[in-house]
Amino acid sequence: MSLLASYLRVCAASTGNAQRASQLRHLHLSDQPLMLMAMKRTGPAARPLAVMLGTDPYRPKLLVAPPSGDTTSMLTALADTVIAHIDTCRQRSENLPATSRRPARKRYTDAPQILVPNPQTAEHLKALGDDLRLRRVDDETPGSRSVQRLGHWLTYLTDRAHDIPGSSALIPLTGLLGMHWITGQSLLEDDDLASLLAWIDPPRHAASGRDAADKAADRATHRPAGPATDAAFDNDQLAPLFHAYARAHGQEQPRILEELNSLLTAYMRPTWDLMWHAYTLLQALPEAKNTTRRWALERTAFTDECTYLAEDGRPRPAREQAVATAVRLAVTEHAVITFAAERATDDPFVQAELRTTGEAFGGHVTTIEPEHTLRGPTGRGLWRPRFTVTTADPVLLESGRPLACHTHPSARYRIRTITHLDGATLAETDGDTVVELEITAGMGPATRPNHAVLPEPGAFLVFTLAPDHYQMPEFPTRDKTPWTHGGPPPGHPHDTNDEDSGDKP
Repeated sequence: MSLLASYLRVCAASTGNAQRASQLRHLHLSDQPLMLMAMKRTGPAARPLAVMLGTDPYRPKLLVAPPSGDTTSMLTALADTVIAHIDTCRQRSENLPATSRRPARKRYTDAPQILVPNPQTAEHLKALGDDLRLRRVDDETPGSRSVQRLGHWLTYLTDRAHDIPGSSALIPLTGLLGMHWITGQSLLEDDDLASLLAWIDPPRHAASGRDAADKAADRATHRPAGPATDAAFDNDQLAPLFHAYARAHGQEQPRILEELNSLLTAYMRPTWDLMWHAYTLLQALPEAKNTTRRWALERTAFTDECTYLAEDGRPRPAREQAVATAVRLAVTEHAVITFAAERATDDPFVQAELRTTGEAFGGHVTTIEPEHTLRGPTGRGLWRPRFTVTTADPVLLESGRPLACHTHPSARYRIRTITHLDGATLAETDGDTVVELEITAGMGPATRPNHAVLPEPGAFLVFTLAPDHYQMPEFPTRDKTPWTHGGPPPGHPHDTNDEDSGDKP
């Protein structure tokens, strides 16, 4: 936890109200997301009890697994609802021109988005997806194929939520709220949606967010957001209905099922309303600039996944091969760095937090060399203006790292030198570190230079790591991967060591 985050948590604990930790919303929110709340039974991790979902806050759809333990009808109905939501995102597409990396192609103008109350629900859906996508399809069983397709999409959505920071495919609401507000309670308590919302937006009659959170945590009225249920609810209300269903005969079982549906509706509806309350609060926040770019990547990934299902459609393996794992980890690392850099570029709150850790710095421009040039590889002169910034912030960035500035997001800067001043010169400056920077991109062509990127002497600028500074490594193709890491087996033509194979060093 950074110094600023710790300070805001102390302020929240002192005042009794949550503190803003971000000025902008950094994830895209759809106009009609699929809200989903799940409850599971005790026992196997993926054994569902009930799911409440829908796109209308006033008309949720409740799916309940019968006490008999047969979840086929429930999973079929869940598959139909989720896949129908996904299909609505495939109604319109746009044409993308060819680039140096990809040919011209089509991309859907929308992508599915599922909002869940907490990270525990996302983990439950991941376990459910792992179970369903590997089930054998039986064409004689109604809904068998759609249930397997549900497993595929749950795996896709939860993998993006877990592996791609900044992804909007599946969003735990407590995590998104915690990105924008800091409370005076522990991080573990922030996973409770009712308590977290009480801190952020307490009722009018509440004295403070802390008092509202204490009332929200009252065991007599508190409703867990899932997927685990409350032990008292299990023992006192759920278990008697299950036992009665097992002993019932004839018309008694439908009556008990209706009673079970009513019980679960009353139990889950308060959390359902809180989820829409959280969505309303988050949607009211202004959206960060780079959110549009990340949503475009989300639509691209969704389009590629639909193409994969149409052309291949085989379920993803239970265990990845070594190269696939390495690629996934590299993609995750790239997403982590890029998302952090883009948040810092967009949001002054994030910039302030990074300045306390040395990952960003702000200061006043002291000197500038507007006509400085360098000789390029072809011998042509390159316009590379230089200037110095004096800062009192700790500067832990390495020389040569590409940086971005909040005043000109498209420009790029490079640290030339970092000089720490001695006591004799501190009185003449407003900081103890002088950083010399060079503008490396964003100046425009030589025939039409963009002089707007040149800072004015005395201007205050904040510099953070550039979002595009990370380069993805290259990975071998399967035929060049050793068989011990998922490549061709021994004896395969690509695995030979003969001189004629062309693989000699």
